[in-house]
Amino acid sequence: MSPHAAPFLRLLLPFVTGIALGGAVDRPISGLGYGLALGGLLALLLAWQNIAYRYRWFFGVYMAFLLFAAGYFHTTQHHEMRQANHFAHRLDSCRVLLGTVCESPNKGARLKVLLRVEAAGIAPAQLTTATGTLLLFLKPDSAAQSIRYGNRLLVRAAVLPVEPPKNPYVFDYRRYLHFQNIHFQSFPKSDSIQVLADTGGSWWWHVAYHCRDRLLDLLHRHFPAADEYAVASALLLGYKEDLSDELRAAYIATGSMHALAVSGSHVSMLYVGLWFFLGKLPLRGRVGRFLPALLALLGIWAFSLLTGATASVLRASVMFTIYLLGKAAWRENNAWNALAASAFLLLVFNPYYWFDAGFQLSYTAVAGMVFFYPRLYKRAPVWPSRAANWLLQAFIVGCAAQLGTLPLSLYYFHQFPVYFWIAGGVVLFIGGAFMVGGTALMLLDAFWSAGAEGFAWLLHQLLWALNRLIVYIQHLPGSVIDGIWVTAWAAALLYVAIFFAGAALAYPKRHWQVLALGLLAVLGACRLFQTIAQTKQQKIVIYHSPKHTLIDCFEGLQRLTIADSIPLKSENAAAQANRWACGAFDQPRLYRLDSLAKAAETTESTHVLPLFRFGGFTVAMPGPKWWSASVNTAQPVLADLLLLRGNPRVDIAECRRRCPTRCRR
Repeated sequence: MSPHAAPFLRLLLPFVTGIALGGAVDRPISGLGYGLALGGLLALLLAWQNIAYRYRWFFGVYMAFLLFAAGYFHTTQHHEMRQANHFAHRLDSCRVLLGTVCESPNKGARLKVLLRVEAAGIAPAQLTTATGTLLLFLKPDSAAQSIRYGNRLLVRAAVLPVEPPKNPYVFDYRRYLHFQNIHFQSFPKSDSIQVLADTGGSWWWHVAYHCRDRLLDLLHRHFPAADEYAVASALLLGYKEDLSDELRAAYIATGSMHALAVSGSHVSMLYVGLWFFLGKLPLRGRVGRFLPALLALLGIWAFSLLTGATASVLRASVMFTIYLLGKAAWRENNAWNALAASAFLLLVFNPYYWFDAGFQLSYTAVAGMVFFYPRLYKRAPVWPSRAANWLLQAFIVGCAAQLGTLPLSLYYFHQFPVYFWIAGGVVLFIGGAFMVGGTALMLLDAFWSAGAEGFAWLLHQLLWALNRLIVYIQHLPGSVIDGIWVTAWAAALLYVAIFFAGAALAYPKRHWQVLALGLLAVLGACRLFQTIAQTKQQKIVIYHSPKHTLIDCFEGLQRLTIADSIPLKSENAAAQANRWACGAFDQPRLYRLDSLAKAAETTESTHVLPLFRFGGFTVAMPGPKWWSASVNTAQPVLADLLLLRGNPRVDIAECRRRCPTRCRR
């Protein structure tokens, strides 16, 4: 591919590099905005000059540097806390806040409401203008569940900064919210919230959320089973709040979760369907070129609003907009140029999209399909049957997308679904059929309710079969390789290796193959050194888990776990990522704290308490009973580390007297 065929790709690369650096450093440079303005004027002057051909590279380098600086400036200025009137600058006086609900609330153990703050103060009569975004966590009672998009709320509650992760290597929710421009949260009671009006927000979002709620009610009426309704609403509307943990885990383990998150594939199927029907219209001339494109764009953007305008849907919608406008103007579009143009426009709108995992996976999947599919298909054997050839094409598309997303998938999810090619085919056929059928059901329900009931029964059986097949694939032997720990730099090197391998496919020269194999050898050597270092590790990790105690002791690649009756789900949420990072995959030795406490209580000596030794350290773990008055005369217990659990009512002086710790320097 000639670089001149994709000019937006050359603009995107330096701009994205500046965005990545701006997000990592997050420090504005004084005067950079004025410098960019002067630099832009100079670029316009240079563009009008007749520069000698041998110096043409100078203008390209200058524009790349200008775009790099623009990306850095745009990212650092996008941080909402740098607004002079942000409520964070007077947090002590933010006891009452006035704002508008700017997104549809998300359900869960707590209802999450995103509030766009408009005023703040110490009392309702003393509010002053403010800006910023606040995340509210509410108990899901009837009052909270009545809150809708556009409601103007008066909230009386304490405003708290979002806390950092409390366990090593777990999902950094604070960083995720940071790139949503959310930095503060609050936990108000229902009686501390007053709904003042419901006229805020944009009318088109009101219409979109109202239509989505109506469609969810329709699906709930026709699909009463919980799992089938959850998958139906996810496939058609991207609404995943009602998915059970078991079903969500099955789709993730088989690499099919993308089907339940409305993405570019859904927009593609919508475009194919719309263009099929619009192509039947008896239109000619300029009207015949532009009217179908306009109607298709209206349908695509209406669907984007209806599904909440996620990053992947926006990417596909912008890309199809560029493609349709180019097609209407009788011009062929380069796929790389359309992809880069959509990314560039979205990042100009919101540079924080670049740090969204869904955005990254969406673009890398499409890039993998655009680059690898034609080259792999050219080398595939020819099948005599049209149906078999279509199956082969679907398989190659899945493999090409998997190549594009592989490093990111390993980095974010630490697992590889072995049977993704089977699950992908199942979801492609059954999920695609249900999307067509679900759209027909919505139309049928409006005109013939009896026929809609019968048709819904057929779709219900289709969804039941889809769920059962996904669960069956999940339980196949070796369905998932998990615990694959890939660091950010290793994922980047893996992308470079995939690039070299792709270059070897496009340009069959030996040096590309040598570079790809050499880089894979470097990655293998780094992994070997990492494993050697892990065999020498010796550490104690005490995890944060509310109402429970969980401790891991790592000796090389072996693990000893001390825990109370903590549920497996809570244990994995707190410790699984760190265990994978430490390379501890073998079956651990497990000691239950309740057994240790019972053994201590049955001994004759009153000062005995649960303790253990590891790596020369003695760790004491007294429970609430040990601090009771009955053991006030107990002999002091000497330990290196005292772990308080069960919220005992004891001060530091009492801790030091009854359980002195050895001081190590």
